[in-house]
Amino acid sequence: MSGQMRTTPDGPVVVSVKTFEALLAIRREKLLESMYGSVAMPMSGYDGLRDKLAASGCPDWLDVKDDLPQVQLPPRLVAVGGHDGASLRLALGIGASLVLIEEPVKEKAKLSFIKAEGTVSILVMAYRLGLLTAVPPMVKALGKLGYHDVLPPSDQLKALWVALDAMG
Repeated sequence: MSGQMRTTPDGPVVVSVKTFEALLAIRREKLLESMYGSVAMPMSGYDGLRDKLAASGCPDWLDVKDDLPQVQLPPRLVAVGGHDGASLRLALGIGASLVLIEEPVKEKAKLSFIKAEGTVSILVMAYRLGLLTAVPPMVKALGKLGYHDVLPPSDQLKALWVALDAMG
């Protein structure tokens, strides 16, 4: 399967727990619905979020699916376990078009021909679609709330700010 995309253009979108939690922390999880319609998450990931979603319950646009432990991951991703591994297995098992997942797994997924984006990419796309008025406040909030692991290095953030300023 080398050189051929493992994701399918018209498939569903799968979101990882970490990405969902980061968006939930800044109260922007509904961007997922606005941008992708329904998104899927493995049951094991959703189980880890039950406490955080207790007040509002499971959003109707979040499609919680059974884990697919039988799905084999590509060699570069075989060591990925936990919620990220479950998200990748689900994505491959249901023919997803995109996996919303964070580094370092995101880069390994891309190198394995799996289309993947992270939290900051979602925020930038939402801005470009007119769903957010600004990205920097969201990124700063993520940092203040302890979600540094979803943020790129500071030099990349500076380049992002320059690019967003140029977009106007």
